[in-house]
Amino acid sequence: MKSQSAESIDIDPFEFLGLPEDAGVELIRSRYLELVKKFPPDREPDKFRQLQAAYEAARDPLVLAQRLLSLSSPDEPPSWQSVIDRQANQPPNMTVDFLLSLGNRPSDYRPAGANSENDINNE
Repeated sequence: MKSQSAESIDIDPFEFLGLPEDAGVELIRSRYLELVKKFPPDREPDKFRQLQAAYEAARDPLVLAQRLLSLSSPDEPPSWQSVIDRQANQPPNMTVDFLLSLGNRPSDYRPAGANSENDINNE
């Protein structure tokens, strides 16, 4: 059986599920389970189908990401330059071991326990 898409719901899935704007995955799931108990599929099949479609739309990673971006600036998403500037101020924490694991090894690098050139070439 193919699940219904979010288009079958005329309103926002978060509004339909009664969720706050910044609801996370855990809250979405718990609210869905509460509503399933209230509207079981055998008693109210139409309401359950709408509920299931709203749940699937609300937990969609693209919908969640778009919603989080819209919370910070409802008019327009942040500019690329502001995202780049923010990332430049908070660079990722990459250890030397991590960088070396990517293959960016200096020519004089010797892994721990390697005694000769043959040890390095046999890895």
